[in-house]
Amino acid sequence: MRVADLPAMPELRLALLADGGPGGLDREVRWVYTTDLLEPAAFLSGGELVLTSEGWYRTEADCETFAASLAQGGAAALVAGDILLGEVPPALVAACSRHRIPVLAAPADISYSTLSRTVIDRINHERGRELADVLGRHRRLVTALVEGADLGGLVAMLATELDTPCWALSPAGRLLAGPAHALPAVTRTRLAAHALHAERLPATIDGRTLLPIGRRSAGGGLLVVHGTPDDTTTAEQTAELLALGGARRDERRRTEQQFHAQLVELLDQQAPAAAVTARLRTTGLATDRPLLVLTALTRGALRSWDLAADLAESALDEDPDIRTVIAGSESGLTILASLGTHLDDTHLARLLRDRLTQFEPAADGGRIAFGLSASPDPAGLSRALEESRHAARLAALRPHCLALVTAGELDSHLLLLAGVPAEIRGSYRHSLLGPLHAYDTEHGTDLVHTLTVFLEANGAWRTAATELHIHVSTLHYRIGRIEQLTGRDLSTARDRVDLYLACTISDH
Repeated sequence: MRVADLPAMPELRLALLADGGPGGLDREVRWVYTTDLLEPAAFLSGGELVLTSEGWYRTEADCETFAASLAQGGAAALVAGDILLGEVPPALVAACSRHRIPVLAAPADISYSTLSRTVIDRINHERGRELADVLGRHRRLVTALVEGADLGGLVAMLATELDTPCWALSPAGRLLAGPAHALPAVTRTRLAAHALHAERLPATIDGRTLLPIGRRSAGGGLLVVHGTPDDTTTAEQTAELLALGGARRDERRRTEQQFHAQLVELLDQQAPAAAVTARLRTTGLATDRPLLVLTALTRGALRSWDLAADLAESALDEDPDIRTVIAGSESGLTILASLGTHLDDTHLARLLRDRLTQFEPAADGGRIAFGLSASPDPAGLSRALEESRHAARLAALRPHCLALVTAGELDSHLLLLAGVPAEIRGSYRHSLLGPLHAYDTEHGTDLVHTLTVFLEANGAWRTAATELHIHVSTLHYRIGRIEQLTGRDLSTARDRVDLYLACTISDH
């Protein structure tokens, strides 16, 4: 019940003396607490209707102390009687108004036990009605699930039950169900990235409540509810039901992946173009448009093909004309796509890198390395697949946990590094950057990152300083320290190249 309901209960005959300011009368009353303590905050848990006969009153200054304690304890409202003082002290009403506590006066002929019992009975009655509503809602959702409702049907039903927009998102923010126009793609991506590295869920961001669908893992999803549900527990239970609805979709997807793996086997065998074209058509991919190939390699905490595929598809979804197939093999996850009319491989690479940057904080030590290539027709698809795998292996050398390399980068120095055994690459990096790592560890500095940014900026002092959010003079000091520790001269091309190669090699 709300504070506004109290003066409307004729059996209580409560008179409103102060409304507690904006929103004061809309506060929820969760329980009743009777006290004559001057400072009752320690005994309040929030939402109580506090009853007092002013036994604590000695001077007007006590009113301020009492009101401040009510506010500290989160009291919903105060009911004051005139048994001891003959009236509710004006100083108490004024103090409660300053602390935004609604005040009601109780008549002298009604006992606080009667008042307390009446209010508690009303609270319990309303809770019972809410519980019945919750159980009815839950029963209807379960019935719909048993009768074959999919994820979209369950989300639409939940939105109707809660009378507020709801959405189901994939871990990377792809829209699985719900009104797309009411939740733009950029918002979906931001919500999903926030959820993946949030300390706990449910969480609220941008006026929306985020709940995990099923287990909170890379293969799970996200239920987004506009506003804050009255009963978060019920919303969490509903999210579990949505996981069952999504399980059907995931099972279909796994079946499709097994079929699509046969296409990848054909490409590995360098089958004739006619056979590849025929198989492409059976998967629904257009053969008269350019074709994209993405290879994903996963490791560690992010060893989930589901998340890797989801990140790629979230970028591909920018073009509604694109069709995709997904297959898994010993060589990694392979995503094939026939290009639509609004997205080429360059644009896709930019979109995917943007998403990887947003989700980097959620990597938690895991790694996903993407390789991207393209072919103008089915005849060149085998070569494009091999290029994408090479590019993915190069991406795995990058220092970032989530990285992408395109086929166009295969002619760079990274191609040479990829042919060097991992132990030799690691030894090379340690010999050049080891002193910097040791110094950073001992002094809490960030010299390795400073060096990387400086070299990526081609030695442009102001550009690097801006990227690092430091003054140019500070950057000069750091570079001087780096040269001192490494014994290298960053004004020479040879030493810059050596250190740049070392920075390029991942330390994982």
